[in-house]
Amino acid sequence: MDFLTTLVRDSVEFANPEYLAIVPVAGVLLVFGLLIFAVRLLLRPVRTAGSSYPLFGHIKFWFLAIAALALVAVAAARPFWVYGGSSFKRGDVDVVVAIDASASMWVKDLGPSRLDLAVREALSLYTQDILTPGDRTAVFVWGTTALRRVHMSANAERFIEEVGRIGPPTTLSGDAFPWDSDIATAIESIYLSLDNQDRFEEGEGNWAPEERSDRLVLLFTDGDFLIDAEQMSRLDVALGEFRRRGLAIYPVAIGSRTGVNIDSVLTDYVRGVDYDETLEADLEGQRTRLGLDGIAMLEQRTGGRSFIVDSPQISSDSFLRNVVDSHRSISFQLIPAEDKQEIWQWVVMLAILVFVAAMVFY
Repeated sequence: MDFLTTLVRDSVEFANPEYLAIVPVAGVLLVFGLLIFAVRLLLRPVRTAGSSYPLFGHIKFWFLAIAALALVAVAAARPFWVYGGSSFKRGDVDVVVAIDASASMWVKDLGPSRLDLAVREALSLYTQDILTPGDRTAVFVWGTTALRRVHMSANAERFIEEVGRIGPPTTLSGDAFPWDSDIATAIESIYLSLDNQDRFEEGEGNWAPEERSDRLVLLFTDGDFLIDAEQMSRLDVALGEFRRRGLAIYPVAIGSRTGVNIDSVLTDYVRGVDYDETLEADLEGQRTRLGLDGIAMLEQRTGGRSFIVDSPQISSDSFLRNVVDSHRSISFQLIPAEDKQEIWQWVVMLAILVFVAAMVFY
């Protein structure tokens, strides 16, 4: 009985379930009819020779009419059958998206800015159905510091909204964030943030990080970051923590190999309003290009691999799909298909047959 109940609950849905409120009313009428039937059964006279006392008599019309009413209510709710079948489903994954939003990412050596292409590629996780319901994403943006924009969550709308907002600031005055790419801070922030969320979700005082295969980090950057001795020391420790947790970094490198002068980003701003001459002098002569050495170091130290976007016509969606799927486990689950078939017509026909039977046997 439990199996049948579960099967009906998982396989039958209703387009207008509010009409099902009539079914309990039909149940009350059925109980009322049963009470009348019981009273009549107790009070009927003793059978005599030649007498005929049918068990139900005309009250059977009441029962059949109630059954027809319940069926009409179910038909009005427009039931449909959801076809399901057992199929293989890859396990869910946690994907950390870390986007380099430093000033070198604003240059337009590829036509669109490197940052615009990074946003496009990150959004392809959902626009290309690389991620599926149950997968979780987190978003980090980094420059001089690292900011967590979205904690690890299965909320696709929040991910799309926050990633879509990433862009250069409206003014360059008084903002130190974009003028450096501190990769060590970014890597530290990612694993520490994940640890804090895991500790909170586990709710255990003796929680400790563990190696997981269902998590990965997608790093969207031009690789144009300088690593001094102090940063390298911190980075060594942070990458060791990544290996301890099984976190692999998969960089998507965006930019041209020839590069461009970084002061070209100032053409989108007004001198004296959005920036001053001091900034213009600081940027003069600085050049930014695709930095593959730092990217190669990150992927090699964590067991990942990279992809290069050096043209706006190139997309990383196939690469992203492959690396995300490589972190999915395989589990056997009952997955309902999308096919649905309305069955209210059959319920109406059954209601008509029941009502006709009530009239015939009245």
